[in-house]
Amino acid sequence: MGSALTTFNDFMDNTGPSFLTGASDIVNEAVKNNYLLRRFMRGKGPSETIQGGSSIKDTILFDESNTFQYYQPNETFSWQNPQVLEQWEINWRFAVDHMSWTDHEIELNVGGQGRNARHTTYKEIKRSKEQRLWTSLFNGMEDSIFAAPSATEMEADAGTRPYSLPCFITEGGAIPTGFSALQKLTDAKWTNQTATFAGSGLAEQQNGMFEGMDNLYQDVKFMPPPSHQEYFENPTLNAMYIACSKKGLTFYQRALRDSQDTFVTASRQDPAFMKPQYAGHDLEYAAGLDDIAVYGDGTAQGSGTETTASKKGPRYYFINANYMKYVFHTTRYFYTHQSMKHPNQPFTTVMPVDCWHNFICRSRQRQGLLSPTVDVTGF
Repeated sequence: MGSALTTFNDFMDNTGPSFLTGASDIVNEAVKNNYLLRRFMRGKGPSETIQGGSSIKDTILFDESNTFQYYQPNETFSWQNPQVLEQWEINWRFAVDHMSWTDHEIELNVGGQGRNARHTTYKEIKRSKEQRLWTSLFNGMEDSIFAAPSATEMEADAGTRPYSLPCFITEGGAIPTGFSALQKLTDAKWTNQTATFAGSGLAEQQNGMFEGMDNLYQDVKFMPPPSHQEYFENPTLNAMYIACSKKGLTFYQRALRDSQDTFVTASRQDPAFMKPQYAGHDLEYAAGLDDIAVYGDGTAQGSGTETTASKKGPRYYFINANYMKYVFHTTRYFYTHQSMKHPNQPFTTVMPVDCWHNFICRSRQRQGLLSPTVDVTGF
């Protein structure tokens, strides 16, 4: 084995990744790209996304078992002690990616160079390997967010895949077809909010979409009482956004243009809405929603896209990322292993990156989906 290869292997083993070096760096790196992954991690510290243990656990309160009553003086009471907390527990899912290089690749590119030139070449090769690795890894995680629900792969203990967005937000609000439980929960309140829109023409459909958003927005808001607010969820909705496909975004932008008689820019000549919003919350284009096949199309599972479903048209996901997030294991957060060789491939060196995680939801009632009940004009 040549000295160039030995030195490069040591360089890779002892030099940390330049793209991911800690529990907060993934947020900064991912936020530069149009990945929905960044929305589920934005503003969350390690205490919210990093945890240990053999499984992922949390508690939820579906019913307070109301004990409120009025009384007469000196009345005798029958005191109660309701047990109302329900715990859910799910498994970690394990993912791996890797970068590799061959003896020939290193020796032929580096051999014969001086010390300074060799070090520069090492850095160039390392960066290209890392760039491919992290692009592959993030694309894989992004794709998993939009995977079609599968009880055997996502809910079953023997499964290998993390939960996905359409597991928690469905058109009917119920758990996906084929699931007997979701995150081991079956309560009637373990549902997401839904709203629909219709109309006999484009203008009516656009107005129906706005009204549907009005209704859905009120459903996903939960405001606490005037006092003892520490026992209720934080009412802030700063983590709320509305995810949609490219067609859904352009349909919304067209509706904004059609609803006014002049453009709102300073020049009054720019028809683009660069950051369309509803109630101050961004509409976020999610490429994974362009061809996601989970909508009703007459089959038992529902495998239609926005353009092949029984009701063709845009879907709008009202997502509160305070209650939906990725959770990573403390000891396997994008963990880079030492480089290694396999006896059957003596000329190839591999460096795996291991990631233990799952995609979870803490409240489905704070998530919503707006969908059409007619074929939308233009789809």
